[in-house]
Amino acid sequence: MSYRLGIDVGGTKICVGLVQVTDHVSLVAHKRLAVSKITDVVIDIRTAVDALCDEKGVNINEIEFCGVGIPGTVSADGRRILKAPNISVLSENFADLLSAALHGPVRMLQDSRAAAWGEYRCGRGQGANTLICMTLGTGIGTGLVIGGRLYHGALGTAGELGHVPVVENGRPCGCGKRGCVEKYAAGGGLDLTAQELLGEGKDAKDLFLAAKVGNSQAQLAIDSAIEQLGRVLVGAVNLLSPDAVLFSGGLSCEESFLSALIAYIKAHCYAASHYPVLARAALGELAPLIGAAMAKEA
Repeated sequence: MSYRLGIDVGGTKICVGLVQVTDHVSLVAHKRLAVSKITDVVIDIRTAVDALCDEKGVNINEIEFCGVGIPGTVSADGRRILKAPNISVLSENFADLLSAALHGPVRMLQDSRAAAWGEYRCGRGQGANTLICMTLGTGIGTGLVIGGRLYHGALGTAGELGHVPVVENGRPCGCGKRGCVEKYAAGGGLDLTAQELLGEGKDAKDLFLAAKVGNSQAQLAIDSAIEQLGRVLVGAVNLLSPDAVLFSGGLSCEESFLSALIAYIKAHCYAASHYPVLARAALGELAPLIGAAMAKEA
């Protein structure tokens, strides 16, 4: 029996989980840290780890590995953040500092790839040859598993579907370009739409609520976001012919959004005999955390 840590760094929260690895992989316990309340991220994570270990009676020395899912591009050795448009709380030497604090090895992995790997190893992607797993959070990330291995691409940036441009000269994106699909169809993009339509201080939840109570402008904006993201995914499905396309992240829990997105993909993708599995990831919002914990084998 061994224990690992999985850490999922998001735009608004950091989730820290204690994972037990035996014949099966199980999440023992986890805690969420609000990014807005972070004072020193390494110290706050270590404090959360100590609390989890105390809660479950685990000695921190029993933790053999820590994997961290990062919403950005990470170096091949998992030690450096190369580009992370949506986060600001992590320093350049975060992996080294965290490794020193935990007294063990730390490897970073792009969060969307961590989610894909978690689903492939432990979730709905088990048995797939080709898997697309899209994380719908503050931004949009996509992890690819091809032939039983995470696919990084020759340049290390495979799966950046969130940065496919869908609006000419559109909203500026943290990647440095404009009009990326995540600025319209991810949580952060829908927050912007809500502010434009409903006023200052409104967010994506308010946008969905407005649509549900009959606000036609809100519904049209959501429909537009679904179509923009759907077109991007249809292109990916037609290119890769995957066994499954799975969705994780907070926005995947918005049933009306996800069901309409799946319907759009089925209506527009090329299918010879059958469609890929199109579904919410079995591990839900915890997919990146569990996949990060299993990144030792990725």
